[in-house]
Amino acid sequence: MIINIIQENIVLPLSDFFTGQSVHKKLKFLMQSKYWSRKQLDDFQNERLRALVKHTIETVPFYIDYAREHNLSSEDIQTKADLNKLPIVNKEIMRREGIERFTSNAFPADSRIMISSSGSTGEPFKYYITQEDYSMDIAANLRGWYDMGWRLGDKYIKISQNPRSSFLKRLQDIVTRNRYMATADLSDKHLYEMMQEIEKYKPIVIRSYPDPLYIMAQYRLSHLEFTFSPLAITTTGNTLHPHIRHTIEKAFSCPVLDSYASEGNAVCFECLTHAGYHVAEEYGITEVLDDNDNEIMDGMGRVVTTDLWNFAHPFIRYDVQDRVETTAALCSCGKAHKRILKILGRDNEVLTAANGKRFIVHHFTVFFEPTVTPQLLDSINQFQVIQHIDKSITFKLVVNGNYNSSVEDFIIRYWSNELGCKVSVLVVPRIPIMQNNKRRFIIIEKEDDICCNSLIITPPH
Repeated sequence: MIINIIQENIVLPLSDFFTGQSVHKKLKFLMQSKYWSRKQLDDFQNERLRALVKHTIETVPFYIDYAREHNLSSEDIQTKADLNKLPIVNKEIMRREGIERFTSNAFPADSRIMISSSGSTGEPFKYYITQEDYSMDIAANLRGWYDMGWRLGDKYIKISQNPRSSFLKRLQDIVTRNRYMATADLSDKHLYEMMQEIEKYKPIVIRSYPDPLYIMAQYRLSHLEFTFSPLAITTTGNTLHPHIRHTIEKAFSCPVLDSYASEGNAVCFECLTHAGYHVAEEYGITEVLDDNDNEIMDGMGRVVTTDLWNFAHPFIRYDVQDRVETTAALCSCGKAHKRILKILGRDNEVLTAANGKRFIVHHFTVFFEPTVTPQLLDSINQFQVIQHIDKSITFKLVVNGNYNSSVEDFIIRYWSNELGCKVSVLVVPRIPIMQNNKRRFIIIEKEDDICCNSLIITPPH
């Protein structure tokens, strides 16, 4: 369509010119590189890595000190195989050291962009990026959308928690044909209005966090007058659990294609084959490590990432504190990019029970699926698992009319045996979504969470 041609070849280049970005150039590059061979991807990453490490060891205080203390030079890091010579860092280390310790002295303040990320807990984390890094991130996301069948100029709807307050953001929505919807109010009245807007606007793609979209999908399933289906729905922000995906796809009669990213981490988009995610390896290096910091090619581990474009505040071997399942097998779609089969969730969503067994969110979501556990009588609408300091467990449940004492007794008996501890059930009217659009399925109580004898369940944004 003519609108797509105008957006891609006139609007985007003009936007880059006025903002100092390079999204158009990088998107063009990424569309050409998406079917690169494994060797081409490795060669590109190694070249970028050598330049990044040389710059970092020479200009970033934390790494200047580390290189001196460990007699390390930039010549020691030639390929990805040499990354284990560098330390693994995480958000806590960066906070403790201070932002300036990880900031390059080669970048003046006016050439850096301050970013504040709330993360999964709502606790702010500040760091710098550059226009080039930002441009590459945007381009990698655009490539993921293009693979879904969307193009610049096509209508889309973005659903998020907070209302649009910035004039520039509202202007950007108009130019990009985005209809923005805020979900702070999820009353039936507002849900009805949102469904009406979707029917009227007819977007190609809807983008949202899974949790508010799940509530919208449940509402839509009970209001059959709404029939419009977009080409696809893309989710992001927190783990897309199978029961949530199933409900959204059933309600909107279209595929859900998930994406995954975090600070310093290459964006990953679900393949159209639904056989996992492809990592945008032109953006960064993604390692999946076991508990001994050895790289895993097949299996489950934690994500450690290196951003190849952020020279202002380098993220090198940054422990995202997420767990994933990866595979070395090639995807049937033909792409050679690294594959992630499943996003398993945050490290803080790995529950170690009193008997030593480890449980992730999927253990609980599968249990509460009525087709898997018919004893539940399809009576549980939502759940949250809280592990207390003494290792006892409380299940917070939002239930419906099918729930009874027999169901509760079954839950307590089953999980007492599985977890090896005292288990209780607390029925609540709702489990709120946090201000960052996320719902925590597992909460591990710590001493620091206790304030005035109260457990802080959902920290502020």
